[in-house]
Amino acid sequence: MLRSCHGRRRPDAPRSAGYRSLVLWLLATLATAGFGGSLYVLIQRMGAQIERLLTDAPLIGPGELAEGAYGRIEGPATTTDKLVIAPGLDLPCLMYELVVWKTSPDPATNSTGWREVHREMVGGDVEVMVGNVAVRIAASQLHLIAAPTHDVHHDVRVEHRIFGAAVSRVRYVLPDAVLRAAGTLTREVDADPAATRDYREVATRFRMIGTRSRPIVAATDV
Repeated sequence: MLRSCHGRRRPDAPRSAGYRSLVLWLLATLATAGFGGSLYVLIQRMGAQIERLLTDAPLIGPGELAEGAYGRIEGPATTTDKLVIAPGLDLPCLMYELVVWKTSPDPATNSTGWREVHREMVGGDVEVMVGNVAVRIAASQLHLIAAPTHDVHHDVRVEHRIFGAAVSRVRYVLPDAVLRAAGTLTREVDADPAATRDYREVATRFRMIGTRSRPIVAATDV
């Protein structure tokens, strides 16, 4: 962690912050699912290799979509949900991650340090086409490890902003951006009644989900 000339320590580099956010995401999501006390040990073992879940995952092609298949998909991301507005940018996007740090006294060093006070992932379902089949991903369930980033020197969540007292970092994914995502596939059936009229086969799509050892990890070009 770096220290400025005014005695304030700046937030960690994005890679370190990204790893910590994944730890927190896993603790919240998987503990809720009931995986118990072994979760923390699991996360520690994953260590610095967590981002390699995306790069090392095998690419899933159109003929390889199957229930329980694990791998990586790539393609332009779209949504049928309403676009969300990235705070501090007023930019319509598919999803965004907001992290806010604020200054606080550090008695151990007799200086002012930074601490993370807020983190959230906002967005609806995004779709990536693999051949003619849509794969849906819930933005709130993925960990975004790389995307365009915007930093501002105030808390974008509040109306009365004090410059320098907070730092907000926004990562965002624009419509039609090429999304790379790794996770496990599960089959979904479209309940649209139009798909069953005239004895036509019900349309099928897939959803990407995270598992105990393999959370959903995604990235776009920075």
